[in-house]
Amino acid sequence: MFRMKNTALVASLSLLLAATLWGVFWYPLRWLESQGIDGLWATLLIYIGTCVYFIPYFRQSLNEIRTQPLLMCTLAVFAGWTNIAFFLAIIDGEVVRVLLLFYMSPIWAVLLARFILKEYLAWQNFLALVVALAGMLIMLWQADMDYPWPTGKSDWLALSSGMAFAVTNVVMRMAQTVSPRTKAIVGWYGVLIVSLFLLIILQVPLEKVESGTLLIAFAIGGIMVVVMTLAVAFGVSHLPVQQSAVILLFEVAVGAISAYLLIGETMAPREWLGGGLILAAGLYVSFEKGGNFSD
Repeated sequence: MFRMKNTALVASLSLLLAATLWGVFWYPLRWLESQGIDGLWATLLIYIGTCVYFIPYFRQSLNEIRTQPLLMCTLAVFAGWTNIAFFLAIIDGEVVRVLLLFYMSPIWAVLLARFILKEYLAWQNFLALVVALAGMLIMLWQADMDYPWPTGKSDWLALSSGMAFAVTNVVMRMAQTVSPRTKAIVGWYGVLIVSLFLLIILQVPLEKVESGTLLIAFAIGGIMVVVMTLAVAFGVSHLPVQQSAVILLFEVAVGAISAYLLIGETMAPREWLGGGLILAAGLYVSFEKGGNFSD
């Protein structure tokens, strides 16, 4: 009994650590941009550092990847866009607004599960969908607009990141013969491939930066991202999904507090109301789905 309680405590602390790190992750991204590293380049450099951790396991995962190559390619593309869009949004947009729009992802996952996996859509989940969409419209509403609509690039990036994350989770569920570790490897290398593709297509130059700054970018990926990933994996593996979902929402609180203290960013009451509806609906869906669409 003591051991079980001790494991639950460590798992809870692991999720709190991950939520805290994700909540402040916007700051090192903006710092890298202030040092002359564009968001796409920052993403590439960070995930080079992250993927170094997975090199010893990559060869072992190749056989699993070959069993479902189409699904793994789909996973790589959508996992790549999830991270890239989120990073670019959090660099340019309001921190909490981006986080809240991203948290529409459980709602998108419900819709995808209904139409792709043919899962039954209970009326409670349909109600949660309506509540979340209402929250999104409230957040996006502007007094000078005829109808609510994303107001800038960061809004579109945040929404598309959440949608891509929903697709990523559905694909992960469909790939039943592939281990979680291999799925993680495919996802992280997907970020590398998609970011490199966009850098080539968009011809984004890498400004001259200090070698120390490049090492910091690698370290953010090799230490911070890896710690966040492992902490979430351990936490959700040892706690009920309801508890995990609630703890991970701490990310929004950390993002709000850190953005206020470090750059004086605040949100209007209307945005908080809309965000609250999104979080409430997403939390309910996470409970109902039993963790199928969680990290």
